[in-house]
Amino acid sequence: MAFNRVLEHCALKGWPDRRAAICNATRFQELCYQRLNIRLNDLVRREGILTSGWESYTNTEKMHARLQDEWSDEEERALRLSNSNYALMRIEIERLQAIGDPATLDGPFEMARRDPELRSAGSLLDSTVRSLDRELALES
Repeated sequence: MAFNRVLEHCALKGWPDRRAAICNATRFQELCYQRLNIRLNDLVRREGILTSGWESYTNTEKMHARLQDEWSDEEERALRLSNSNYALMRIEIERLQAIGDPATLDGPFEMARRDPELRSAGSLLDSTVRSLDRELALES
């Protein structure tokens, strides 16, 4: 989330006229991250952390795949029914996705990638992910 906030800040530095598009895109990404977090919490609540299967999640990439690509329709339906905030979040994600205009963001996000502030935030994020990957590898 911190990286996402820095991305928004850096993109807005040179493109204040694209504020709505930039803020919508970063809000969309924030909601997608929150959705993954809710799914992980739901999975842990339903299956428990000590059940078999968790040992296969030896890095963040595998965990992300489970929560994103391998998330079943049944799991999605059950979570929407049991968590009204999650259901509302899904509606907001779909709304932001529908109004998104990727071409509008090319300039602002390309410029942001060259910003030292974003590079620093990216380095911190990369370090955090590598640290988590090391922890996940040890627990398997």
